[in-house]
Amino acid sequence: MNKETYQAMIRGLRATIIEKEVVFGEAEAKNDVLELLDLLEDLDQFWNSEEDLNSNASALHAFIEATRKRYSEVRRDG
Repeated sequence: MNKETYQAMIRGLRATIIEKEVVFGEAEAKNDVLELLDLLEDLDQFWNSEEDLNSNASALHAFIEATRKRYSEVRRDG
């Protein structure tokens, strides 16, 4: 994997998370967002374990952690 492909993948997954929130709302998007966060984290750990594709990996990890924390507090009605 090269740096440009990795960064495009990460941007796409982050954009998908945000779009799910906008389209469905946090409660409806919760399960999908949590699955996408797991995927995002797994792919980052696999492809960027040495942080050579993203020197600012801490920003991505902060996004994942903050989003996961926010969604742990979201209740889904129904």
